[in-house]
Amino acid sequence: MQPLLSALLIAGTILDPSGAPVPSATVRLEMSGTMVNEIHTTSDGHFEFTIDARGDARLIVTAAGFAPAIAQAAVGNRNVEIRLQPSPFFEAVNVTSSRSDMPRSDPAVTMVVFPSSELLTSAAMTIDDALKLVPGFTLFRRTSSRVSNPTAQGITLRGLGGTGASRSLVLADGVPLNDAFGGWVYWDKLPQVAIDRIEVERGSGSDLYGADAVGGVVQILTLRPNRTSARALVEGGGLGTGRASGLAAGHTRGWNYNAAGEWFSTEGYRTVADDEDQDPGIKGAGPIDTKAGSTHLSGLVFVGYQAASGWHVHARGNIFSEDRENGTPAVINRTAARQGSGEVAGSLGGGLLSGRVFGGTQGYDQTFSAVSADRTTEDLNRIQRVPTSFAGAGVQWIRPIGRHSVLVGVEAKFIKGHTQEIRLAQGQILGASDEGGKQQVGSAFAQDTMTVNERLTVVVSGHGDGWHTESQNTSYNKTLGSFNPRASFSYRMGSGFSLRGSAYGGFRAPTLNELYRDFRAGNTQTNHNEALRPERLKGADGGLLMARGNLSARVTGFWNVLDDVITNVTLSTTPALIIKQRQNADRLQSTGVEFEGDVRLPASLSVRFSSAIIDARFKGDTSLQGNRVPQVPEYNVGLSIRYDGRPWTASGQLRITGSQFEDDLNLFTLRRATVLDIFAGRALTRKASLFAAVENIFNSEYDVGRTPILTLGLPRAVRAGVQISLP
Repeated sequence: MQPLLSALLIAGTILDPSGAPVPSATVRLEMSGTMVNEIHTTSDGHFEFTIDARGDARLIVTAAGFAPAIAQAAVGNRNVEIRLQPSPFFEAVNVTSSRSDMPRSDPAVTMVVFPSSELLTSAAMTIDDALKLVPGFTLFRRTSSRVSNPTAQGITLRGLGGTGASRSLVLADGVPLNDAFGGWVYWDKLPQVAIDRIEVERGSGSDLYGADAVGGVVQILTLRPNRTSARALVEGGGLGTGRASGLAAGHTRGWNYNAAGEWFSTEGYRTVADDEDQDPGIKGAGPIDTKAGSTHLSGLVFVGYQAASGWHVHARGNIFSEDRENGTPAVINRTAARQGSGEVAGSLGGGLLSGRVFGGTQGYDQTFSAVSADRTTEDLNRIQRVPTSFAGAGVQWIRPIGRHSVLVGVEAKFIKGHTQEIRLAQGQILGASDEGGKQQVGSAFAQDTMTVNERLTVVVSGHGDGWHTESQNTSYNKTLGSFNPRASFSYRMGSGFSLRGSAYGGFRAPTLNELYRDFRAGNTQTNHNEALRPERLKGADGGLLMARGNLSARVTGFWNVLDDVITNVTLSTTPALIIKQRQNADRLQSTGVEFEGDVRLPASLSVRFSSAIIDARFKGDTSLQGNRVPQVPEYNVGLSIRYDGRPWTASGQLRITGSQFEDDLNLFTLRRATVLDIFAGRALTRKASLFAAVENIFNSEYDVGRTPILTLGLPRAVRAGVQISLP
């Protein structure tokens, strides 16, 4: 009788070049060429595998901001030490570009990664504010998610903006975070301490992600601790702001589980500017104007099991509730959302097969009012409720074949939503309506990444979509197809220089919000349009990359044409009311250049620079021809300086946003905005640190909306708190 093989360990530590531990690094264990297990390092850089096998193993280590490392280790070795080397910011580990959960560097895409260590040690309090350092990244009306209406939280990348609907896809662990009904983004659905890193890919991602990824893809990846651990963040400060965010995790016999929660509240500030800042004839803030504030609760639960064979299965649940006050007593909105997902993945046919399902429901309530010209009274005139349900599923398979890495997959998504509206005047009900519909999208995609030689990488991919929409009240229905290809290359020229380029197509279907929901902002009323057609994109980009020693830099030029672009077109204008309608405005053309640089200096200092210059205009045979696209600034500049020399950590972020137009007619200008934020923290122990931060330290007044009433951005905001990480 053969003796039973006892369980053996492979354990060790992942370090950076200075010898400091690297937390949350991904360590994959391979035996005989097969992936056996995957874990993440703890806060002290430690990892540990328990296996029932003997022989040599291969460890593959990846971490955001570092070059991948591969090391051989004998089973039973408990003192493995692997040092990671910094990578240029454009070669940071990512999963977005491949759709795989296998972290890797893809030189053929324009990518930037924000690890949690940066997010938690920068002055920006919310994700959307932190991402403003990305070249060409702007939010609709520039407003922080702390005080803006959710429907205005759409992303603009590379000039593809103009409305509150986001033309970029935002994912949380592969599941869409964009609102299913309207396309806007709830940035606060995930507790802050649960975030591991954020990846931003600029340039159309429709070749892999289909509709909604015309402008790019933002992937938020949450922590998956592999041992009992905890994280906490407690902070508070000016504007009546407070937050408590926490995570607890465990690992037992292959099971991995964690739970995170967050409470956030801010009284906010009065957004309407005073008389002297308004245009002639426009009354500034009056007795009716109050603070715009918000309160939210979010919860996240994860349970997963990793088998010795390498197969894993996990389930994830997310709940979110939010209450907002929007600047006058009668105008409020509330959101209650529930979402769940599940995934199974493992080795099959020499590759990695994964399948995912997700679904959820959401209720959104919104009120609107008409404010008197002297801003002393308001009249509640519209009450809306928007219930939505959605579901999706997908399967994909990735396999290396010689010099090729092949990815294929299929997916489907279903959305159903409608707007229940009551119209009022002087407290009397004038009427009610219920409009909405449903949409289905089915698609298939494929990608081939070819390593032609050690210098040249070529990526060819394509995504075919079938889209169907229909109204719940009328006979309107439409079915369309779209094929979105992409071809990319990266060529390493030597001496640290690389060339890359891409040509691509894209597709975005109108949201149910654009088809069936009206809304009002200030004195501007925007009406829906059931006859909207999908937008179609063609574009190209190319750039030069350089990485030599502690310096890395990238210059990227791009050209995009979006046909049948959906925008809010002005129909009539009076002093009391501006009426708009969502329409296909023929064509949008956006060209520009992005600049990025990163230098790591002695004394634990690093400096990062980013900028974009964009010319986005309407083309084609319409009355808007030659006008600049609204909500797209002429340029933006970001400068970040960071010091990390324990026990002290400090950072500063300067953001300059060029002028932009509020409206399609280019009548209302949002002026240049300059904001400086600073952060300082001190470690008390290896597990706890105190910090203080100041946003908009010079209390600069900057425009965020003109409807035509001018509204202003976040004033100076000071806060302090404590961060704890165990063990």
